[in-house]
Amino acid sequence: MDRRLLLARWRVTLTDNGLFVLMALCLIPVWQDGVTWRNGAESLLVVPGVVALALLAAVAQCTGLARGSGLPVTVHADDDTQTLTLPAAWSSEDQDRFRAALLASGRTAGLEETPVGELRFQWRPLRSWRFVRATVSRDGTTGGVRLDIHGGEEQKGRDREQPGRHGFRLPPGSSFVALCQLVRLAGASAPRGGARTP
Repeated sequence: MDRRLLLARWRVTLTDNGLFVLMALCLIPVWQDGVTWRNGAESLLVVPGVVALALLAAVAQCTGLARGSGLPVTVHADDDTQTLTLPAAWSSEDQDRFRAALLASGRTAGLEETPVGELRFQWRPLRSWRFVRATVSRDGTTGGVRLDIHGGEEQKGRDREQPGRHGFRLPPGSSFVALCQLVRLAGASAPRGGARTP
């Protein structure tokens, strides 16, 4: 596990959720009993517990990122754009099988094939109806299969057919989760180089 990613996730967890919990735990006794030395001492004891819980949450998040894919989890796992080249070239039969697996997965929307043979689609990495954009193409230099995942933009609506009024941004790591899922779906072993981010 990359320590830089763990520290980044810990900081985000602590600032997004931990500070609110910490303030609530410190202010509730003050609200009930007023400002006392005892309340101050109890508040000081709460701080290490909240910090430790935020660290445990960050460890759980980092551990779950590449579950079963074999891809290395680096500090770039939270990037919105993920790129990976699978070393083996695909035949047209392999691409047809992959397209069928995409359609059968229940996570794909808007699947289309371009005239140059690229597969473009939206992929749902999480359980909500929020998608990343994905492209599967042939790498011109290596002859392998290139996966490009782009997330980060706000997604509209709760499902594919009904656009909503509010925009939702995918959480950090969603593009990497999608990359891992597509590697597993392709049935390919992870390359030695891991995920490359442009």
